[in-house]
Amino acid sequence: MSTPPPTIFGWQNQPLPFTLAVPLNAPKAVGVVFPGAAYGQDRPLCTIPRDVFVAAGAETFLSTRYYGLDPALSALTGDDRESCIATDSGAFGRAAFERAAGKPVILAGKSIGTSAMAHALTQVPDLVAGWSIWLTPLWKDEAVFAAIAAAGARAYVLIGTADPQWDQAILDALNKKAMKLTKTVPTVKVVDGADHGMSVAGNATATAAVLTELKPALTAHVAAALLPPVTSPK
Repeated sequence: MSTPPPTIFGWQNQPLPFTLAVPLNAPKAVGVVFPGAAYGQDRPLCTIPRDVFVAAGAETFLSTRYYGLDPALSALTGDDRESCIATDSGAFGRAAFERAAGKPVILAGKSIGTSAMAHALTQVPDLVAGWSIWLTPLWKDEAVFAAIAAAGARAYVLIGTADPQWDQAILDALNKKAMKLTKTVPTVKVVDGADHGMSVAGNATATAAVLTELKPALTAHVAAALLPPVTSPK
């Protein structure tokens, strides 16, 4: 039986809004899904990782902190905006780590949610060894780029070539840095013609295929995350 969800306090000590999705059986892990600024938890790039997490046995925090929809948050700029996102993200990360009590913690984020992930990993170093899912990441941001590279093969990335964040040079640099740090590279799925919402203009079939293929890919990634750690022979 799942214990009641905690109250999580973020920016300016405000309680953070979220829901907790709970698997049918005893939890094997804890997940967190960070949404986009105005991309809700009810939309595919959030519902798919949520469903994958829960199916794999992970209690999953679904943040409903939308920085592009709340007028007070939308008005924040510069350091205040960054501090708000960092504080909120760190609070979610700590809550997930504490609730996991030694079980794996897996993070997923969409767009600005990937910036939230990078902040969570910085503020909660215990999460750094975990696995992660970066959907349309803001990888032109140095912190996001560094977090993905540091994860190596423990990171799954989805991006389209019509996304303003797309740049082949960034992918090349990411793989180079990841190899240097971890001797592995992230799994990066690049969708030709897909925009920041993973829609392929004028091609409904290709757009649908992105989402159809994402679920099994994430299922495999999460299954690997939940494998027992490999120990070196003595």
